[in-house]
Amino acid sequence: MPYHQPHHARIGVGPWIGTKLLCLLAVGSGLGAQALAQNLDAARLLPSGSQRNSTVTIELPGKFEKWPVAIWTEPTQTPPIQWAASETPGKLTANIPADAKLGLHWVRLHSPESVSPLMRFLVSDLPGVLETEPNDAFAKPQTIDSLPADIYGLLQKSGDVDHYQVKLNKGQRLVASVEANRSLKSPMDACLEIVDQRGNILAQNLDSLGLDPRIVFIAPRDGLFSIRIYAFPEAPDSTIGYAGGDKYLYRIECLIGDVDDLAAGFQSQATPIGEPSQRDMPTAVPLVDNQSRYYFYGTLESPRDEDVLQIETIAPGFWKISAMAESLGSTLDPVIEVLDGANKSLGKQGESGEIKDPVLVGQMKTAGVYRIALRDLHGRFGPSVRYRLELENEAPLVLGSLANDIIQGKPDKPTEIEVTLERTHGCIDEATVRLVGLGPEYTCEPAISKAKEESEKKVVLKVTATPKADGSAAAAWAGPVWIEVETQGRNEKQLANAASTKQPYLWLRIAP
Repeated sequence: MPYHQPHHARIGVGPWIGTKLLCLLAVGSGLGAQALAQNLDAARLLPSGSQRNSTVTIELPGKFEKWPVAIWTEPTQTPPIQWAASETPGKLTANIPADAKLGLHWVRLHSPESVSPLMRFLVSDLPGVLETEPNDAFAKPQTIDSLPADIYGLLQKSGDVDHYQVKLNKGQRLVASVEANRSLKSPMDACLEIVDQRGNILAQNLDSLGLDPRIVFIAPRDGLFSIRIYAFPEAPDSTIGYAGGDKYLYRIECLIGDVDDLAAGFQSQATPIGEPSQRDMPTAVPLVDNQSRYYFYGTLESPRDEDVLQIETIAPGFWKISAMAESLGSTLDPVIEVLDGANKSLGKQGESGEIKDPVLVGQMKTAGVYRIALRDLHGRFGPSVRYRLELENEAPLVLGSLANDIIQGKPDKPTEIEVTLERTHGCIDEATVRLVGLGPEYTCEPAISKAKEESEKKVVLKVTATPKADGSAAAAWAGPVWIEVETQGRNEKQLANAASTKQPYLWLRIAP
């Protein structure tokens, strides 16, 4: 079959990251005042997010004998969050604009001696509440005075269980969902419970959103109820008991009333698919010049329902088709199938039931009519059986990745950066790999990758000190850098991602 499931996720950053990113990525590259290296190595943000149009104080773990530190922030967000080191050692402030982007932001701390991991910070429209210890005991929960709210907390150690008490009226609807493993990459498989004052578990969930739980609860009576959270390790092991640690950060979003908290995930920048939409009456999708991505959302509304899109290509090409369901909170087990204009199957994915968000990547070998059909593996239907469908026309490209986002080197010898290359869809074109963002003290010559040669799948960039006229040793340097991969004949450059973060935000530190 011409269609197949990709063996691994695409690594390169697409052309929507353009000149603006390349111009702004050097923001924050200056070195800050000194701080203890071990403190930055273990840095984490708590709270791990806050509300738009607010200022929040964040306390870093550990003891800082030298302060302040410098702060790098994600350069693509406009307007950006304004970060600052407080006068008090170990404390940061984040001033979040009223029109800041909702969702995930990136931040990094750095000093002459050290640099922190790339850290995640969530921006929401809801007021935030920070966990206050002790709240481990069922009889002594932390009171949440008003809802809706976001609760930011940390399961600090093995065996930690956090309790939050809310007041509900009979018939009131509470939607509580956890953001931990997905966006914050906390290494936890959380469990969420609603408990009454006698200790009865009224609702429980583990994995509604990947490894993150979500509960929709209708209060059976007026009264006080506790939201309880605990976790197991993301990777199961022989440990008996609940897990915790410095990386077990979470946010519990608590909404009240008849709200659809999942809608944004399905509908963002997407077009609704109406009914009927079937093989003999598909939904036509007009393809637009210079547009390579198309997003749709819909619901399977009747037994054995199948929604079908139709596109008409003007040239052969490669397409990636992604069905998103479980990761967005749907009960759908999607099966996607690609058909030609005569409804002959060219390939399908999802029939095993093991892949909850299936992806097909393959070639439409000739110009013409093609159809993309989506159904539930078990024929289910209803409001919770919904999906997001993404189509992407992919050009053959060379994409790059490297193992870590932090690169360490010494001034007295070249710093080697190994870049792994992937040639998508049999790309045979030459590619140029460049390190960008260096200060004048150092240089790095581009590397060339050629198909069927040693450089086909890997190149090594070498950062060397710029010789000084007086012959003195090169100075230390640290700052944000990025790696461009330019495939010959393409107008856009791809940015290489670090495997450790799946992001292009790299940090180079050259010091004795």
